[in-house]
Amino acid sequence: MSSPSSPAYVPTLLEKLFALRSVQPFDRLAADELALLAEVARPRSYAPGAVIHPGEIPLTQLLVVTDGQAVDSQGTAAGPIAGVASLLHNAPAEPLFADRVAGARLLAIGRHHFFTLARECPEFVLGLIELGEHGLPAASP
Repeated sequence: MSSPSSPAYVPTLLEKLFALRSVQPFDRLAADELALLAEVARPRSYAPGAVIHPGEIPLTQLLVVTDGQAVDSQGTAAGPIAGVASLLHNAPAEPLFADRVAGARLLAIGRHHFFTLARECPEFVLGLIELGEHGLPAASP
């Protein structure tokens, strides 16, 4: 996933913890679980319009947007979380780009940590199901 990056994004552990806590369903995790996840989450920063994922190959990380936005090839928001279906099914992911104006800052969580999280935190999995296929909260009736 090489692409033009914006200036270095080097959040502290505490900043990563609060960034994850602000994204559903990470808000369901206990403080100790969230702290462990924040330790392994790797920051990524993308300049406006940069390629986050080229598509046609599986993602190897869960991508959590913490600032800016990730969009698909039509410019539609990809949600705060990308890569769940690709990781679960080892299926090719759609292309992802950083928003053309705001760019994107992400925390990347490796496949191994994602599956450990899914296995050990069923409330997290329920939250992913509630988000739906595109990682966006379902519209209220």
